[in-house]
Amino acid sequence: MTHIALPDTVRIVDVGPRDGLQNEPKMLPTAQKIQLVQALCAAGVHEIEVTSFTHPRWIPNLADAEDVVRATRDMGFTSFALVPNRRGLDRALAAGVDGVTLVMSVTDGHNQANLNRSAADSLEELLTLHALAAQAGLKVRVSLSVVFGCPFAGAVSPDAVVQVIDRFVAAGARRIGLCDTIGVALPHQVHALSAQLMARHRDVEFELHLHDTRGMALANAFAGLLAGIKSFDAAIGGLGGCPYAPGATGNSASEDLNAMLTGMGIATGINQENLLQGAALLADWRGRPLESAAWRLATAHKTLCPKPKGNPA
Repeated sequence: MTHIALPDTVRIVDVGPRDGLQNEPKMLPTAQKIQLVQALCAAGVHEIEVTSFTHPRWIPNLADAEDVVRATRDMGFTSFALVPNRRGLDRALAAGVDGVTLVMSVTDGHNQANLNRSAADSLEELLTLHALAAQAGLKVRVSLSVVFGCPFAGAVSPDAVVQVIDRFVAAGARRIGLCDTIGVALPHQVHALSAQLMARHRDVEFELHLHDTRGMALANAFAGLLAGIKSFDAAIGGLGGCPYAPGATGNSASEDLNAMLTGMGIATGINQENLLQGAALLADWRGRPLESAAWRLATAHKTLCPKPKGNPA
C-alpha cells in the first residue's frame, strides 16, 4: 500500500463564536456566547475567534464584542477577533484580544458587497493595519475570501490570489488563510493552490477556511493535508454561511474535522466528547439541529445530554 504523508499534529481554530453566530437568525445572549467559548476552551481548543469588531449596524449579532472579549480573555486560550478597519482594530486593542484576523476578498465584486470598497483599497488599508497590530504586540492572521470561487466574478485565477498574497508576505504577514467562502472548491483545486503557495512562501503558515455547501469540506481538508497544510478554521456545529451566495451553508464543523483528523492518528489536542457536549449546548440554545454529522450521529446514539433551555447559571 502506498504511504500517504500526513502531518503529526494539526491546529484547529474554532471560528464558530464569530463566523457562525454572526449569521444566525436568532441572536445568542452574551452569557451563552461566553459559555460557548468556555466549552470550546474546556474541550482543548487553543485558538478561538470569539467575535468581530465590525460596526453593530452591519452585524447586530456581535454587537456585544467588547463584553465577550473581556469576559473570556482569562480562560487560557488565544483569542482572536475579526477587524475590518482601523476603528475595529482600535476597539479590539481596547478590549484586550490576543490577536486579530484581517479580512478582505480577492475579487472586487465580493469585497464591494462585503466591505463596501474595492479590493485594492482594502489591501492598502490592511497592510497598514497589519503593521499597527504587529507593533501593538498582537498575533495577526490574514483571511482572504473567495480564493476558490466568487458569487460575483465566478472562477478566480490563482495568479490573482498570488498577487495579493505576495503583497502581504512582503509586508511581514506569516499566517494567511485561504477561504472557500461559498463552498465551491474541489479537492484538486485546494491541493494545487495550497501546494503552489507553500512552495512559493516556505516561511508562511497557510490556513484553510472551508465551507460545506456542496459537502466537500472534509474532502478539501484532506487535500490540504496532502499539500502540507497544518492549520484549519472550523466552526462548532458547522454554523456559518454567506449572505451573497444563495444556498451556501456553514463552515466545516469542528467536531467533524476533529473526528477525521484524530481518526487518522493526527493530534489536535481537542477532546471529541467535550467538543460534542459544547455542540449539544449550542443546538439546545438555537432550538434547531446543527449541520454537524458527528453531532447527528451522537444524538442518534443518545450519547449527548443537552442542557435545559434558558440562560446559563
